[in-house]
Amino acid sequence: MVGQAHLTVINEQTLPPEVQRRFQELRATGRKAPNPAEVRSILVRAPNWVGDAVMSLPALGGVRQVFPQAAITVLAVPRVAPLFSEHPEVAEVILYPPGPEKWRRLWALRGRFDLALALPNSLESALGLWLAGAPARVGYNTDARRPFLTTAVGGRKGLKGLHQVFYYLGLLTALGPVASYTPPTLFLTPEEIAAAAKLLDHGNVAASGPWVGLSPGAAYGPAKRWPAERFAALAQELQKEFRANIVLLGGPDDQEAGEQVKALMPQPPVDLVGRTSLRQALGVLANLQLLITNDSGLMHAAAALRTPLVAIFGSTDPVATGPFTSQAAVIHHPRDCAPCLERTCPIDYPCLTDITVTEVLAAGRAWLMEVA
Repeated sequence: MVGQAHLTVINEQTLPPEVQRRFQELRATGRKAPNPAEVRSILVRAPNWVGDAVMSLPALGGVRQVFPQAAITVLAVPRVAPLFSEHPEVAEVILYPPGPEKWRRLWALRGRFDLALALPNSLESALGLWLAGAPARVGYNTDARRPFLTTAVGGRKGLKGLHQVFYYLGLLTALGPVASYTPPTLFLTPEEIAAAAKLLDHGNVAASGPWVGLSPGAAYGPAKRWPAERFAALAQELQKEFRANIVLLGGPDDQEAGEQVKALMPQPPVDLVGRTSLRQALGVLANLQLLITNDSGLMHAAAALRTPLVAIFGSTDPVATGPFTSQAAVIHHPRDCAPCLERTCPIDYPCLTDITVTEVLAAGRAWLMEVA
């Protein structure tokens, strides 16, 4: 049986002193930010990956603080656009299509927006805002894109060592003082949560314990993926100790990893890898009592839904891109080469293979005991 889903909206928080100090060192050059009273419509170019898009969500709240009367439109690639549905700060989501069509889409936006922000660092994102014709265009001064920005924020390397959430927030210093923020939060309708609960119930599982999600994939590469045989062994232990219902989650590119785990499990899981839309996957995450995951987009989504989770880190840095929530246990065994940020490893992935099933089980047990 699916447990009752619940979402908690986290209140505004004061920026940590170290973040405030780093923000003071950022410098905006070019045209002065527009008068908030004169801004009625804002275009925000979203990051292209699920995890990055989730970590950028506090920036939307920051924009709203500066421009309380403006309508905020998000321009996003199709794979992340659903994240912004139901967000209370977002008036509209415009798809940023692949191929030549994107340039026509951008040109068609001319005259609609008073201000535009490029959250990604790419040259293309700044060029796109220029094509869209926004008279005020703000972004970090990087990737040779200064000619396409009216206001460029310099000093971004001084933010190294901070979480990516604060990197996106730092861009807003070009618009005014940034003293507070709201942690990343995703929003679902009650109907979406209920539909996801039915999706799990239709798995026809026999266990009566908690729902535990496993996310064995990771888009970046094998250096972020804990071995499939360990995920499978972990699942068996959770089934034995908690009578847990196991559901495998991930996108279409994670199907191979999911199949490897499923093939090693004597008691089959509910396999939803590549079988849900992103909004459906969010609904499933909201119904879980625990998610155990590699560093992935679903990890960040679960954090933004306040779902307890255990995050397993290999080549990447949990300080910079870890789950932004108090309801997470991060397991990381860094070597001298960490964080290498590589896709593959020439020495057989010791930072991942050092992480044992017993260790991950203990972290998961701590969360499951709270809901038992």
